[in-house]
Amino acid sequence: MSILQRVALSIFTGVLFATAALTPARAAEPAQDEALAYAIGVQTYINGFPLMDLYRTLWETSFDPKRGHDHTLNEYFVFDRLITSEDDWVITPNNDTIYLRAFLDLRAEPIVLDIPPMGDRQYWVPVSDMRHDFDANLSWDTIGARGGAFALCPPGWQGVLPEGVQRIDMGTPIIWTLPRIAVDGEADLPAAVALQKQFRLVPLSQWGAASVTRPKPDASDFPRFTRHELTNAREYFTTLNKVLRLSPRIGNPMDEAMDGWLREIGMDPASGFDWNKLSPQAQRGLERAAADAHRIIAERMPRAVPVLNNWQLARLDKRKSGDPVIAAAAAMLGLLWNPAEISTYDIAFFDGASAPLDGRNRYVLRYAPPPPVDGFWSVTMYSAENQLFVPNKIDRYSFGDRTKGTVYGEDGSIEIFLQHEEPTDPVERANWLPAPTGRFYLVTRHYSPRGPILTGDWVPPPVTKR
Repeated sequence: MSILQRVALSIFTGVLFATAALTPARAAEPAQDEALAYAIGVQTYINGFPLMDLYRTLWETSFDPKRGHDHTLNEYFVFDRLITSEDDWVITPNNDTIYLRAFLDLRAEPIVLDIPPMGDRQYWVPVSDMRHDFDANLSWDTIGARGGAFALCPPGWQGVLPEGVQRIDMGTPIIWTLPRIAVDGEADLPAAVALQKQFRLVPLSQWGAASVTRPKPDASDFPRFTRHELTNAREYFTTLNKVLRLSPRIGNPMDEAMDGWLREIGMDPASGFDWNKLSPQAQRGLERAAADAHRIIAERMPRAVPVLNNWQLARLDKRKSGDPVIAAAAAMLGLLWNPAEISTYDIAFFDGASAPLDGRNRYVLRYAPPPPVDGFWSVTMYSAENQLFVPNKIDRYSFGDRTKGTVYGEDGSIEIFLQHEEPTDPVERANWLPAPTGRFYLVTRHYSPRGPILTGDWVPPPVTKR
């Protein structure tokens, strides 16, 4: 080879390597080793859990033919009675309010959420994206008695809204909202339901029309996903890949970082995911990851937030997805929770001596003083077995400042008695919250909490075994 040829080859090689150095590195094929698939799978499962549990709720309540429902996307499912122990559509529910529930698909156009004038009726309308991050709190505290019309707009939407309609930009094109309307017992239910019937969801193109056409979504757009598939690695990761395309967050730094990991296992949301293209080793890694990540979330759930007197003090920020483990634990404990500006939660799995709460024991919970709120407060009993209300002969699932017949102490304190057996003492019977025969947990809800709850100047007392 001549000197000239060697020089030319050297220049060509240098340009080749320089060009290669400027080209971003990309995985040529999905990682096939078990260890890497496992490591990526654990992170992906935990990070995606709030999204997937919300999507599971969407599919089961809107498309599952086995549930016998008559509601769909972009309209309210109206729950016009107080929840009982026979209801299983949402875990860790409340017994203080009636609900409206809706998943909304904003991909075609914004939808206007119309809240009627509410008078002195307390209400809370959280609006959240599919990552369980809140984009709006339309409530008694923020917009007052007048109500209003609010256009829920998908990411990047550009357009002009009608006069009197306020814009709310959402983080994802598919969202959910769960309006809650306060009810002071069964006698108050008809008045609350009359207001509930006046809430509306109206596609922007039909705003002002005399009647609204019932939406007809294409079920084929929404892949099947059920509660049982939350622990099925193949179904979980395959459906996650589809849902990330169905309802993406645009420009979110955490999602962009996760995309790099997802490309390593062929799960990049920009393209499809084929489980069968993974090696047996990678499949085993993801199967182990799904099992372990689900266990990690479950074990984190009782200690995901600060603990005092063996109560978890949940004062949750409206942007929780930046803390993936806490967000996943919160979703596993109770889907469709509220941020602190709407309500706060105290959760107890253990008594003051750190023993698991068990209905075969007798306990007392003494509030002196009771929780300071602008709305109201309640302590609700749940079976640890199924996270639902505990059936009992007096149909009492919660106890709070609106419970009829409550006996207070002379200093304004209140004692709540927690046990399975019905008390014989009349005071204890009046203040009895029935427990199951086995393990249970408690959730105290503070609706429109005052400053001392938010600052920690008021904290819940321990549950004391008697």
